[in-house]
Amino acid sequence: MANNAPLHIRTLEGEPIIIGETTLTPQAQLVTLGRRQGKVTKRGWGGWGWAWGLLIPRAVIEECGERKQRIPIPDRTAQALLSMAIVGLAVALLSVLVQMLSHSFSAERKGD
Repeated sequence: MANNAPLHIRTLEGEPIIIGETTLTPQAQLVTLGRRQGKVTKRGWGGWGWAWGLLIPRAVIEECGERKQRIPIPDRTAQALLSMAIVGLAVALLSVLVQMLSHSFSAERKGD
């Protein structure tokens, strides 16, 4: 049965790399978004589609003898964007607060 959902998220493992007794296996997340449609009629066939994909490195699996550990790869770009969004929101809220306070103080002075 075909999966017609537009958004797909899968975890992929790359080719293992062997260095001495250690095996390193890269792990990534594949995010795809797309739509497609096709039609076959008595007069002919046709179709259309679009797709977008993003491959995000997530971790490296290190295997050395009996020991196996997952070493995560931090997404510094997402962390930086989140920090900038939080700072931007704080500045916007602070400016609204200052504007409201200055407006109320100026209204009090006019009443004097």
